[in-house]
Amino acid sequence: MKTHQIPYQEGYVSWNEFGESRSGVPPLVLLHGGHGSWEHWFKNTEALSEHFHVFIPDMPGFGKSSFFDEPLQTGMIDPILATLNTLFGSDQEINIAGFSFGGFVTAHLVNQRMGIAKIALLGSAGHAGPRRPRGELLSWRDFYLAQDWGNLQRAMRENLFQQMISKGERVDDLAIRIHQDACVATRFRSRPIARPGGLLEQLQSYAGKILMIWGEHDVTCTPEYVIQKLADGKVDCSSVIIQDTGHWVQYEKPDEVNDLLVDWFK
Repeated sequence: MKTHQIPYQEGYVSWNEFGESRSGVPPLVLLHGGHGSWEHWFKNTEALSEHFHVFIPDMPGFGKSSFFDEPLQTGMIDPILATLNTLFGSDQEINIAGFSFGGFVTAHLVNQRMGIAKIALLGSAGHAGPRRPRGELLSWRDFYLAQDWGNLQRAMRENLFQQMISKGERVDDLAIRIHQDACVATRFRSRPIARPGGLLEQLQSYAGKILMIWGEHDVTCTPEYVIQKLADGKVDCSSVIIQDTGHWVQYEKPDEVNDLLVDWFK
């Protein structure tokens, strides 16, 4: 892995690079979810980089990247576009896969940058459809400030089960570590931006090819309802519901997701 801190305004966006350039194969950009970091794709980088030149940012206001602003356009889209063009140039064809809030960001990027031929949306936010929560998320910040690591891990484990992963026994130490690090570093408030919707409107303006991937037990939506809503009238739109998995589908079922993405983007 190579890390590039690409300057933007008074800060930078941190981009992680995997694999090598392949002639005739567009680079693949992966965008993480809210309260996340590039490590939302931790289990996918090795397999995908065997086929694509992969780039994954800590999106602005997450992980190691600078926070710029709260509005979506000036705080998220503009710095990603600017640093994308620093990496590739404005004419380089790329493909994008976005997870959760990263899917919502992807849907905006495709209407503001030429040369994005295909996208994949994994459990995308911004659909404004019905959610099916398991329960209330636990507050963890006081435990972190008090350095109460035992209760902090307990809260992170419970929240991963409530929101991200379908079965408690699949919430392993790696998932807890990734989630905890990401939560602590999060400064951009994605939920108020994506919850009201807007994904459908962005996708209606996009002429490229779309793959939608949802976990059967994703608590952020009812997959069948959202697929029907988003795919209505879109000719180049495919969808897959992965059985026995939750919202963080590429972590819980990495082999299946990796195969889908390789087939889609190759």
